[in-house]
Amino acid sequence: MSEKGNGIICRYDFIVNKTGRAKGATLLDTDKGYYLLREFKGTKKHLEFEEDLLNRLSENESIKVEQIVRDSDGNLINESDDGRKYVMHKWCASKDLEQKDTMLLIKAAGVLGKLHLLMNEMAYDMKYLNECFNIQESYRQLKSEFDKHNKEMKRTRTFIRDKRRKNEFELLILSSFDKFYQDGIEVENQMHNERIHEFIDDSMRLGRIIHGAYNYHNIVVTGNRLMVTNFEHCKCGIQIRDLYDFMRKVMEKHGWNRDLGMKLLNEYRRNREITAEELKYLILKFKYPEKYWKILNHYNNNNKAWIPDKDVIKLKSVIEQQDRRRDFINSLLNLK
Repeated sequence: MSEKGNGIICRYDFIVNKTGRAKGATLLDTDKGYYLLREFKGTKKHLEFEEDLLNRLSENESIKVEQIVRDSDGNLINESDDGRKYVMHKWCASKDLEQKDTMLLIKAAGVLGKLHLLMNEMAYDMKYLNECFNIQESYRQLKSEFDKHNKEMKRTRTFIRDKRRKNEFELLILSSFDKFYQDGIEVENQMHNERIHEFIDDSMRLGRIIHGAYNYHNIVVTGNRLMVTNFEHCKCGIQIRDLYDFMRKVMEKHGWNRDLGMKLLNEYRRNREITAEELKYLILKFKYPEKYWKILNHYNNNNKAWIPDKDVIKLKSVIEQQDRRRDFINSLLNLK
């Protein structure tokens, strides 16, 4: 443990027996259990909201979440000599949720349904939420994301097409681009035709809280329970996006296994009902070729003279999984 770490830890009311690393932070084994010291880069207002949200969630035994711990003087944030800020979290003996453990992944989908249900029972004043989050920026991003991504994909294709010499990765993009881009354009058009913008307006007006980064990296296994962690991205938003983010990453890792996808969705629905409007939005999100766009965007923002082999493998995988992705989307359409 460095001197700067010791300088922060001594401000808390526990004795450290040993230290380690977990989730990119310092794990503390103390006389009062486990704690996690994380570097903090957010705002105090958001952290205060996060603390209140976690405290209220922890009052319900049906769900387990991490908690933020104040120091002996009541401070949420402590600063080291080099100017870095840190926040202490109550932790527990746990292990990572592995993406190959399908039973626990299905369970995690159900936990998300419970989480959303509990957060919907919490009343927050919209004026207060506006002070904690940039809601107008969230509005803008939600309404323009597909249009923005489509323009970025087209710009990348134009750049590659104009190059005189093209590598394997770039040739793969050119040969696959039209089908993925067409999907993107169809989703952009449907955003307007199916009045999704009105759904976004209504959802944001309700002040629904989302986790913001719900994936298996932010869920740990403790005994026979799952604990949800890393709420630093929580904000006002569209809750069904949490489910989409979780499902998409799982589905990509499992080759768009349709049966697994439906089990994830049904487990979520077992704890929280999905409205017809939410289902439409969920289908649109799955229709959009997000992974393909991410690969192109990564290429566009990095060194184009050398393409890592792993990027070629990722692109080939997305192209190869396209038919299975469409099969899963068709299964969702049959739910309507």
